[in-house]
Amino acid sequence: MPSQPRERLWFVLPGILIIVLVLLIPILAALGLSFFSYPLQRPDLGIQFIGLDNFKRLLADTTFMNSLWRSVQFTVGAVAAEIIVGTMLALLLKGHVWGKSFFKVAFMVPMMMVPVVVGVAWRLFLLPEFTPLGPIFKFLHIPFDTSKLLTDPGWAMFSVILADVWQWSPFVMIMVLANLQGIPDDVYEAAQMDGASRWKTFWSMTLPLVAPALLSVAVLRAMDAVRTFDLVYILTSGGPGTATELVSVYNYKIAFSRYDMGYASAVSTAVMILLAVVIFGALYMLSRGGKKQ
Repeated sequence: MPSQPRERLWFVLPGILIIVLVLLIPILAALGLSFFSYPLQRPDLGIQFIGLDNFKRLLADTTFMNSLWRSVQFTVGAVAAEIIVGTMLALLLKGHVWGKSFFKVAFMVPMMMVPVVVGVAWRLFLLPEFTPLGPIFKFLHIPFDTSKLLTDPGWAMFSVILADVWQWSPFVMIMVLANLQGIPDDVYEAAQMDGASRWKTFWSMTLPLVAPALLSVAVLRAMDAVRTFDLVYILTSGGPGTATELVSVYNYKIAFSRYDMGYASAVSTAVMILLAVVIFGALYMLSRGGKKQ
């Protein structure tokens, strides 16, 4: 029996090595590089230690602050919409719906697509030359120029959020649906006997029971949404202007357009620290909610 812990360690060791090689080493490398000046276009200058200069430059960089604010707008808008849409789909599939199994699979298709494919598909869908929205708006007598969806700053951010919601709402649906199926039918039968309406049943019973799952989903989706790059880059490339230039797109431009690897590492480190603070705060709230229950 004493050899069992060692045997278990051998099973866990490959996973630990993968985490160290793929996750820990790049993070430490980026953290270390953030204290250096490393201009790839000037190899004659070499790598020079500059201490906290990159972070001082970061605090004075209004472009970074604006891109960070746009990332917050995108994350809050996308995650909030995904929770609402995903919860509605889960409630719909919880009931007696014809073709429930088919719709479960159909709704999950966008989630299984590569973000680059989603970006290309939505770009084609929103281009004025290909979009079916123009004839639909014309039929409904809605005066709207569909070219604004990718060229107007406000509508461009809306289009990016819409594409992300389309792809990731099924993830919320799966998580919420799993929790809904764990709620006993006796709870709803008792509510009906007490004369509670559907809205009151949802607000007073269903929502509190699935709230921990919704908070978990919100944390997971926020972690992913704040790092969104490929969808935005394919769909708008950060434009028009800088209207959809999220911090990930801005960091990409610093690293691979300006080739300022030291400053790009500082941006990555700052975003990672900010994200860690928010996530740990959300997890603390989640753990406190679990203890109260």
